[in-house]
Amino acid sequence: MSVSNKKKSECCGCNACAEICPKHCISMVEDAKGFLYPKVDHSVCVECGVCEKVCPFDASNLTLRHPLKAYAAWNKNREEYLASSSGGAAYVFSDYIIRQNGVVYGCAAAGMDVRHVRVDHIDQLPCLQGSKYVQSDVRGLFAQVANDLKSQRQVLFIGTPCQVAGLKNYLRKVPPHLYLVDLICHGVPSSKMLQSHASLIARGRKVTHLSFRRGSEYRIELRSETFHYERSPYYKDAYMRSFMTGIIDRPSCYHCPFATSNRVGDVTIGDFWGLRDVEGKLSEAHNGISVLLPCTEKGKKLIHAVADKLVLHERSVDEAVAGNTQLRHPMPRTSRSRVFNLLWPLFPFDVAVWFSLSDQVAIGLKRRGIRYLSNGFRK
Repeated sequence: MSVSNKKKSECCGCNACAEICPKHCISMVEDAKGFLYPKVDHSVCVECGVCEKVCPFDASNLTLRHPLKAYAAWNKNREEYLASSSGGAAYVFSDYIIRQNGVVYGCAAAGMDVRHVRVDHIDQLPCLQGSKYVQSDVRGLFAQVANDLKSQRQVLFIGTPCQVAGLKNYLRKVPPHLYLVDLICHGVPSSKMLQSHASLIARGRKVTHLSFRRGSEYRIELRSETFHYERSPYYKDAYMRSFMTGIIDRPSCYHCPFATSNRVGDVTIGDFWGLRDVEGKLSEAHNGISVLLPCTEKGKKLIHAVADKLVLHERSVDEAVAGNTQLRHPMPRTSRSRVFNLLWPLFPFDVAVWFSLSDQVAIGLKRRGIRYLSNGFRK
């Protein structure tokens, strides 16, 4: 079956099929929701089937491994730790690889443009810090990774599990100097959704700064020289609330084969939710704690190589899995998501979101009304 005939729920938009096509007849095209899907020029296609063989959503193309260990971790460098999401372990890995004359590929935000970029200098690393709750653009990147690997440079690639799987399938064979770090992914909205929301706030002004986290606190911040928008807690903002409730995810995210404790990379990283503090040892990490799940011997060696830069506490894999639902199953698709997809983009993004969440909003208003009345009676 051609990749162009796949259902949207079977395509994660990793771009592997477009990059590997020997005839360059596959392009990634936006749909009405802003998600990229492969489009095949059948006048050029020779039906070689290579595009199907790299698709990470095909079970026959998957190789997943159970974590060998689990660690709670955070960066010892206070400045780097505070500038990162969670515990800042990804920054430590990236710093190590670059100091070995290596190259790092990760997600960066230049204003509202969220895409994977190539970084080979320490002073460029801050652009990779912070969570980006939107699907990043990886078009053209896999070929760059292959070229760096051919020059025998160490390469670190950090991405969602489907991006990591797409790269692995594109390369066919993973060399020993390629380190793959997959993120515990909540699901991805499209860049078009984020831009639609931001345009309602910015009102024509250019957004130069974008942020979704401050340590372990979820909130959204949009900023430029002429305006500053910040909403905290997250549920007061339409984009953040719809993301956290999973109503704006890519269709494939609801069927994700990577939302399991078996992982695709050398190391899995994310937030260590549900972590039990033993003897107060974790009290200093109030800005977030990373979970590290090495799944290969190479992943264990990478963690060992940076152990002096991290505070590490070994935990059980079961504890890590129990605290994070995305290590057990994908985000379920609800009726709210279906309502949102019917309404947007026929209506403005925020209108579609709040209407889709009207039952939650009504319950919240009811509770606030009850609290207001009870406080009034007490007086």
